[in-house]
Amino acid sequence: MIQKMTIATSLAPGKEIDIQREAVSSWQKIGFTVISVNCEEEITILKPHFPTIEFVRVFKDARKQYGKPYVYFDDIMTVLLKQDCKVCGIVNSDIQLVKAELYSLLLKEAVGSLIYGSRMDVEKLTSKGGEVVQEGFDYFFFDKSVIATYPPSAFCLGLPCWDYWAILAPLFSGIPVKKIMTPHAYHIRHKVNWNNEISNQLFRYLLLRHIRPLSIEAASPYYILEFIERYSRKLTLYDEDYDKETRQELVSQIKEVIIKGEIQGRIIDKLLFFRTI
Repeated sequence: MIQKMTIATSLAPGKEIDIQREAVSSWQKIGFTVISVNCEEEITILKPHFPTIEFVRVFKDARKQYGKPYVYFDDIMTVLLKQDCKVCGIVNSDIQLVKAELYSLLLKEAVGSLIYGSRMDVEKLTSKGGEVVQEGFDYFFFDKSVIATYPPSAFCLGLPCWDYWAILAPLFSGIPVKKIMTPHAYHIRHKVNWNNEISNQLFRYLLLRHIRPLSIEAASPYYILEFIERYSRKLTLYDEDYDKETRQELVSQIKEVIIKGEIQGRIIDKLLFFRTI
């Protein structure tokens, strides 16, 4: 019997329903169970369009801060913790996963680890070429035990920086973090819904609450991206193995920071991670 894996997403009534429906269908074809986490009003709108998935209601959202009922990352994790599976994932709702090999790779590589990757932007799904987005990440799969590494946060799906956070917290706990290099997550190019100022604010006021840069150089999203890349083991969907030459002995890089006899955080290179806020 094939081991069950669950993908959590947060479907959006305001987006193209057909594109999201095709995305969900692509996950189900590979073998994933799919759940969508939404507020009650959104579930009422979405449920008739997605009869084959389970909806999970949340009782709080971020509409007061951001004007839309974005779902908190922490609530997604709480929902996944209750799922009957060892490996689970979070995927943005308009991302199509097109390679069936993904399932078997995750069964092998996600145990005790976190796996992530970037999307390929295309004009249409039949396009032969596209552009891999280097500035962010659109899917994550992880052993359920990884959920315990995340301290409470205020990140939201659908807004910037939650994808960096999804990788950084496990990384600073010594969890193996692996990046899939093979393009297999397709996304139809569309206008971005936020501007750089919003992204910068979320970086400064959310991410930097947990991650303290120890130099001017490290106080930028570019350093964070380079940092994540440097400590990620590389996977492909063809040989189901990461590049041996780029392996990182991550745990040996972690330096505990001790203040007043209590562990306050951990340092890797030029970043300090606060384990509690």
